[in-house]
Amino acid sequence: MTTSKSFRTALRGGASDEVSPGEAPKQEANGDYLVQYVLIRKDLPWPAGSVVAQGCHAVTKALWEYKEHQNVIDYCGQINSMHKVVLGVKDRKQLEKFAGRLEEAGLLHCIWVEQPEDTPTALATLPYPKSTIGPLLKKLPLLQ
Repeated sequence: MTTSKSFRTALRGGASDEVSPGEAPKQEANGDYLVQYVLIRKDLPWPAGSVVAQGCHAVTKALWEYKEHQNVIDYCGQINSMHKVVLGVKDRKQLEKFAGRLEEAGLLHCIWVEQPEDTPTALATLPYPKSTIGPLLKKLPLLQ
């Protein structure tokens, strides 16, 4: 089995610079770009795959619910050069705290509530320019 260079780069945690024909990475003149943040609770007592699925659910929900938002259209239009950052929050209280901060800033997001547990597990923002959303979340660690 052969793997493409971009796939190998992604496996190493790097970004691929490949783009489909007619598709160019969209970046502002100041170097800013759209990024989607995902916050996942670190206190969930589930296997890693189940925890990762919570973040995936939150992302899918955010992109679907706001599919007509211009940021989502632009972000998904750059399918081969998306930027996503996955951060860890301690618990439900901290997840809700950051949801409140995003609401105060007027930034759209979705919280995934796992059923039947009725437990908020993850949050996904809409894609926003990094300079807009990054400062609100910069104190959170990358999910380990």
